[in-house]
Amino acid sequence: MLRTRRTLRTATYTFAGTVAAAASLAAGPASAAEPLPSHWCYVNGVEARPGQEVRGTAGNDTIVCENDVENAIIWGGGGDDNIRVKGMLIDSQVLGGEGNDTLQVNNLAPRNGNASVRGGAGNDTIITALVMGTADHGATVYGDHGDDMITTGSVLGEPGEYQRGGGQVFGNDGKDTIRTGNVDLGGRILGGSEHDIIEPKSVGAESAGIVQGGPGNDTVRGQNDSLLVIGPGYAQVDGGLGTNACKLRHFSTGERVRSSVANCALPPATTPSTTTPPAAAQPPAAQPAEPAAPPAEN
Repeated sequence: MLRTRRTLRTATYTFAGTVAAAASLAAGPASAAEPLPSHWCYVNGVEARPGQEVRGTAGNDTIVCENDVENAIIWGGGGDDNIRVKGMLIDSQVLGGEGNDTLQVNNLAPRNGNASVRGGAGNDTIITALVMGTADHGATVYGDHGDDMITTGSVLGEPGEYQRGGGQVFGNDGKDTIRTGNVDLGGRILGGSEHDIIEPKSVGAESAGIVQGGPGNDTVRGQNDSLLVIGPGYAQVDGGLGTNACKLRHFSTGERVRSSVANCALPPATTPSTTTPPAAAQPPAAQPAEPAAPPAEN
């Protein structure tokens, strides 16, 4: 009897193991583990705990991240916050939240996901270095609601993949000022609604760059009110709806022009002035000499 029970128990274990193995094979290989968040950040001088989220308070916060931020969210919350990421922003987000925030980030570096910076509601100042993304892994800067000042380095895609898109900068709602480096290889700037000022260093120097003003009376020009040169790499500048002023010229001329300009009032061509210059000031006329004194009487 004892031997029969042992035989039945062994058979039961063997059958259960076979079923489990079959289920494992049917399920296929195990999926890769989710990447772990990584950051070294301080919130108002206090080191943030490890985790996916670094969160500010409802008041004015200072959040400083000393190295790269990977697979994490840095959120300022309410108040006028100052957030600085000294390293790269890898598959992560920086969110200013409500208030007039200042956000400073090094390169946006998507690897397996997206990297983005959002100002949120309020008049924000956003400063980043390189904004380089692809259609699969985006790198994006958003001003969101408010009159924002956005300054970035070059806004690019990957060489050979520019037709699929690249890094992007959006002003969104408000009267925004957007200053960038080169917009090329599928990089894109969109001012958004209201009256925006967009000042790239160049557009489409190699293979496609896009600048769009959006609705509103926008100004598109080079940095520091200079002449913006577009092309020869299939650049596109479109002022959008509204009365727009564009201070630019094509890199190439004639049949070699491959860039396009739309909805822009271009400045008049410079021509020699026909106005007669004012006459040079004449020196005052010489005054007549004083008459000689009469001779003395003897």
